[in-house]
Amino acid sequence: MSEPEREIEERLSRSVAAYHEAALVYTAVKLNLAEKMGAASWRAKPLAAALGLSAPHLGRFLRGLCIIGLCEERADGSFALTSAGRSLMPGSRLAMKVEIVVEQYWQPWANLILTLHNGVPAFERVFGASVFDWRRAHHEQGALFASYLAKENASALDAIIQAVDFAGVATVAVLQSQSQFAGETFDSARMVELSRPFSRLFDVASRVEFVPGNLLEEIPVEADLYLLIGVLQQFADADAATILKNCRAAMRDGARLVIAERLLPARATEDPGAVMLDLHMMTITGGRARTLADFETLLSHSGLAPSNVKATRTGLSIIESTG
Repeated sequence: MSEPEREIEERLSRSVAAYHEAALVYTAVKLNLAEKMGAASWRAKPLAAALGLSAPHLGRFLRGLCIIGLCEERADGSFALTSAGRSLMPGSRLAMKVEIVVEQYWQPWANLILTLHNGVPAFERVFGASVFDWRRAHHEQGALFASYLAKENASALDAIIQAVDFAGVATVAVLQSQSQFAGETFDSARMVELSRPFSRLFDVASRVEFVPGNLLEEIPVEADLYLLIGVLQQFADADAATILKNCRAAMRDGARLVIAERLLPARATEDPGAVMLDLHMMTITGGRARTLADFETLLSHSGLAPSNVKATRTGLSIIESTG
C-alpha cells in the first residue's frame, strides 16, 4: 500500500470511528452536564447521585470525556469541565447542533442509500414524513431547530450587512422558511436575537420585519429589500422557483431581493463544504445547493434579474437581483 493510500485509509478509519466522540458529546448534552457540573470539581459518586445515574458507569463516561477534551481528570480522582465542556451549556448553539444532528440527521444519513434508489429524501423514508411535517408534529424538535437556525442566521448577518448596500433602505423583510411551525409567533426571543445586527445599521425610523409562514403560497409584506438566508437550498427547483415568483409578486418598484447561500463549485474539491451541504439537503429536505448559473436560471424564470454577486468571509455568497 502506498503512503497516500495509507493516509486515506487512516483518515477514513478515524472518520468512521468518530461516532464514539459524537455519542459522548450528545450524552453530555442530554445530561445537561455543563450546567450541572459548572465550575466545580466532582467525583463520580456524588455527581452520579445528583444525576440519578450509576456511579461506576458515570466514572468511565467522564474518563471518555477527558479523552475528547470536555473534562479533565484531577490528581485526586475528581473531574472538572474544560472550557470546551462548558461551551455545551443548554441553549448554546453547539449544544443545540449536537441534539439536532444526532436526533434528526444521524439516521437519514445512515440510510443515504435510500435516496440514491429513488431520489426521495432519506429523512422521509426513516421518519415517515417530510422534515417540515415532522418538525411541525414534534413541536419540541421543531422549536429547537428554529432556535438553532436563528442563531446560525444571526452569526452570518454581520458578513451579509457588510456585503450589501443598504443605502436608502427603510424596510427589510427577512423571509423565513418556517411554515412547519404553525401557530408560533416570530417576534419571539429567537427572532429578537436575529434582529440585533440590524439594530446597529438602521435608525429608529427603519424597520426589520420577520416574515414567517408558507413562502410557497405568498409573501405578505412590502419592503425595500427582501432577504433570503439559506432558504432556497431547502427546496427542489420547482418550489424554489415558486418562492422567487412570490417574492417578485410582492416586490414594489425599486425593491431588491438578496439571496445569501453557499454556491456549489464547478469541481467538488474547490469547496468541499458546499458539496457536503448539497448532500445534506438531498438527504434531509430534498433541496440542493446551486451554482451561480443555477441561480441565474431560477431568477430569470421568476421574472428577476441578477444585478450583483459578492462572496463573504463566511463562505456565503450574496446574490442581489431586481425585478
